[in-house]
Amino acid sequence: MKLKDIFSDRKTKVFVVTDQDDENQLNWILEPTAFTLIPDDEGFYFVAAKEVSATEMVDCFIGISTPERFVDYVVKQSRNGVVRIEGDYDQIHLAIPSIAAECYGDYELFYAKENPQVGIDILKEGLLLAVNKSTVASDLGYILRDEGRFAEAIEAFLIAEEAEPSSFYTFWELSELYGAIGQPDKQHAYKEKFLAAGGNEW
Repeated sequence: MKLKDIFSDRKTKVFVVTDQDDENQLNWILEPTAFTLIPDDEGFYFVAAKEVSATEMVDCFIGISTPERFVDYVVKQSRNGVVRIEGDYDQIHLAIPSIAAECYGDYELFYAKENPQVGIDILKEGLLLAVNKSTVASDLGYILRDEGRFAEAIEAFLIAEEAEPSSFYTFWELSELYGAIGQPDKQHAYKEKFLAAGGNEW
């Protein structure tokens, strides 16, 4: 399948790029995969996504390199069926993956600030599918934290802790969040976990 035909497949969520020799990116060759989450391996994929504004969501695809989760391209289809590819930095509204990721990276990949609930719902669905829930739970926790939903953020980071935290900063976040909701004992306990895991006090 060529990239320009990607909207003809309404079921596949992740396509792997197998040939990108053509100067016209729309002629790049893709293969559908059975992935239900963005995989934690090295590759270049086009992933089903949502362009999110305050009032609507529009289906699109993003070109993403893993495991770093770098987004390079957004592929859109006009109402009359014309497919175009644009640079990620040229976007007015953020395009976020419509599925969660198993590879760790910047949580803002899912943080559409004009309508944060979209990314929150995508990550909650991804938690149900993930084998190792730590990455998805961490992405969710950071967004909930930034939205001031501290109790929900704690729940998410506790899932990350149970599933094996992606870094000792999980303990730092839990310490800060318990402090924010007025539970100093748990705040102190998680600060100690953070320091014991190799974190530095500042």
